[in-house]
Amino acid sequence: MSRRPGPGPQLRLSRKTAVWAVSVIVGGGALAWGGRVAWQAYETWGTPACSWPVQVRGTASPAQAGLLRCYLRALASRDSAGLMAAAGDIPPVRITSADLAHWADARAGPATAIITQNPSDTFSARVDIIYADGARDDDIGLTDMTAMGGPPGWRMDIGTDINPPSGPSPAT
Repeated sequence: MSRRPGPGPQLRLSRKTAVWAVSVIVGGGALAWGGRVAWQAYETWGTPACSWPVQVRGTASPAQAGLLRCYLRALASRDSAGLMAAAGDIPPVRITSADLAHWADARAGPATAIITQNPSDTFSARVDIIYADGARDDDIGLTDMTAMGGPPGWRMDIGTDINPPSGPSPAT
């Protein structure tokens, strides 16, 4: 009597195929996740990032949101060194009392920051800050310092120029 082949060999092949397919899917997912994490680390490299309560609206990158948190934390604590870390410093700037004008507003509670990317320049953006007490700080520039020939990373256009231009103002 001849024996008919049963489902055994076919089942093993199906299991091997299923294991292989699951391995490819899991491995591909892990690779995609790792690539995304690596890209975010590359984008935020050189940009300070801190923990501070703020509601970020708009199209902010993780680096821009982290920089904004550092700025607000330094502002709330009147930390000039922290503000300098957030400042672009091209041209060289110093932090003055004018830069600390909203320190009490920053301490009042979580602020809302609206970040708007510049559609014609990917290296710049604008942020409007609405503090918890209702005070506003509008149109603060954000610059990717790579565009300025500086180190990579986002910085804020804050501070007072150390060496302001001298001479007559340019003709309009």
